[in-house]
Amino acid sequence: MAWPAEAGSLGVVEGRPRVRRRRRTRSAVRFAAAAIGEPLSYEQTRTADVTTITVTSPLVGIVYFFWFMDGIYAARTTSPSRAFRLAVGDQARIEVLCSNDPDLDVVANAPAGFPARRRLWWIRSLDASIADYRVDQKLGAGDWETLQIIHHQADLWDYEYITPRLDDLGSYTWQIVPVDTAGNDGTPLTIGPETIVRVPDAPRFEIAFDDGTGRVAFSEAA
Repeated sequence: MAWPAEAGSLGVVEGRPRVRRRRRTRSAVRFAAAAIGEPLSYEQTRTADVTTITVTSPLVGIVYFFWFMDGIYAARTTSPSRAFRLAVGDQARIEVLCSNDPDLDVVANAPAGFPARRRLWWIRSLDASIADYRVDQKLGAGDWETLQIIHHQADLWDYEYITPRLDDLGSYTWQIVPVDTAGNDGTPLTIGPETIVRVPDAPRFEIAFDDGTGRVAFSEAA
């Protein structure tokens, strides 16, 4: 059977000083084509660097909420509220899927998004002298910036790291540098360069006017 599900895009939330607001607008929340047509209502509260989103779903029964931040799956809750940590002045796009199916495929059903972060993944070094992995990032032709030092763990085979929020259309390169117990750098693993697309191009349409009917037809441009 098909489980009822709906997708709500809560748009961009900002890290601002404490504020409490309640919104119920069609522009704030958009639904997938197969979703219920009424918009979700949601409430956003801010305390220090924690922003809490509370949504209302018209689904009945046990409802599961699947939360996404900047296009990346964050959590599943049965509570309609979820807290997100945002520095003052920072922004993030929060989206939620509501469903009666606890095993909803969050990959196949994820809202269309343009992630603002990059997940870096690498296999451990087999050198017994390795103590740490240094994650460096470079924007364009700029200088390398160290993002994180991750300690080597003998029982881990692979590692991953999620970058901070990235700039739209920025060209980024990352390197994973193994560092031994004496502090010497090993041969880095380079990832990129990659151009990050956070904001997609607007759709292109062709317009045709029919003199006979007086109608205008819109079609997607090739």
